[in-house]
Amino acid sequence: MSDGESFIRFYESEFGMTIMDREAAYVKQHVSADDRILDVGCGIGSLEERFPGHEMIGVDRSEAMIQAAQDRVSAPFVLGDATALPVASASVDAVVSVSTLEFIPEIETVLAEATRVLAPGGTLVALVLNTRSEYVQSNLQREGSYFQRMVHRDSEALADTILECVEGEQEFFLGISDEQVFESTDPSKAAISAVVGTLPE
Repeated sequence: MSDGESFIRFYESEFGMTIMDREAAYVKQHVSADDRILDVGCGIGSLEERFPGHEMIGVDRSEAMIQAAQDRVSAPFVLGDATALPVASASVDAVVSVSTLEFIPEIETVLAEATRVLAPGGTLVALVLNTRSEYVQSNLQREGSYFQRMVHRDSEALADTILECVEGEQEFFLGISDEQVFESTDPSKAAISAVVGTLPE
């Protein structure tokens, strides 16, 4: 089974849809209705699907993911790499990344690109897998798990790196245990480390 097929199977499961609903709701708290949003690592367009009426562009380096996204959602999707975003400088109000940054080795280059395309005062919302949580740790140890592709396995250090580029803070949310999703800000239970910051004007 390809990555695209396994992602679609996950996101169309009740568990996957619940996670995406919670992640989308979190992102919506930190962007405005009229923001121009760039979704870096858009995958199959799960976020775009949950943002009808918003001006959102999805970027992914996988042709299969972009094709799947275009088949699912009527939003603009662009084939491109996070290390060289195909977007003009200072042209978007928000850059959003969901479970993407922890998989990219060249994190400094990616963050430089994210801040390049953000307008002054723009918002960066980065949701990364919290490696302190039991859920992420168990998946990291599971043979064949996609999580094993994670390059940055210290989410605290990754959050610190992101916060060197924007003014903001880190928080935890989305408790997961045995495919049950619940509210939690406890770093040992919360599967997501969220970093939200603004680009200085």
